Amino acid sequence: MDAIALSLKMKRLSMWLDGRCQPPGFIQKQFDAPPFGHCYVAIDPERQGPFASSNYNRVLVCGTETGLRPDGLDQLIELFTTSGVKRFFVWLSPGPDVDVVRHWLEQRGFSRIRRTGYPTLWRRDRAAVPFRTDLGVQEVGADEVARARDQLGDTMWPEFARCAGKDGFFHYMAFDGHRPVAIAALCAFEDLGYLMMAATAESHRQRGAQQALIAARSERADQIGCSVLVSETLYMLQHSFRNLQRAGFQEAYEKEVFEWSA
Repeated sequence: MDAIALSLKMKRLSMWLDGRCQPPGFIQKQFDAPPFGHCYVAIDPERQGPFASSNYNRVLVCGTETGLRPDGLDQLIELFTTSGVKRFFVWLSPGPDVDVVRHWLEQRGFSRIRRTGYPTLWRRDRAAVPFRTDLGVQEVGADEVARARDQLGDTMWPEFARCAGKDGFFHYMAFDGHRPVAIAALCAFEDLGYLMMAATAESHRQRGAQQALIAARSERADQIGCSVLVSETLYMLQHSFRNLQRAGFQEAYEKEVFEWSA
């Protein structure tokens, strides 16, 4: 599997995850023909944050795959504006003629986000992930996730709770005694093991929680037959990026993110 094949699979994964992790009212659209190409569109007028990672109005494209045309981009802009969205993002991953798509976006007033980068990393080594921590790590079910919400507060991603107990998801927590202090999840999709939703309470950082959670999820992915592990982060999240690198993850490609704002 090369970078383009991985990017296509990650686009399918994003659509699958949104269908299981987002709240009611979240709008998903999939296009499979010109002029839109084979793009995935998500619309949520209630969540129009200023940053790409917290704005849920987005278009995922892999180059000109399956017939994306410039007039398709014009129609996508109209789709968002008529839905009441004043800011959305195009996430451009490797695919055919990716430089052409980049030019089309710039012609239409999209600006590329440069304050950070958005790498996709993968790990194909099946060796155990080394870690050191004094915390206990356990796989947990939906009931345990529900009980931990008050203790974890803002540390717990809303999506972490929404997908707990659903098929294809494996949830983990790190504990200081009986108190949960960190979370992370594994999603099994096709032959991928996707490491996601990692967070540690600020008061318990620098104790090895995330490295231990990477190790636990990697072992689980191997047990269920995943052939490759994948994760995503931001370059500006240096601790997260280094944790993945220490666990043997390597950068597969960087997504280019473009903002459109009214």
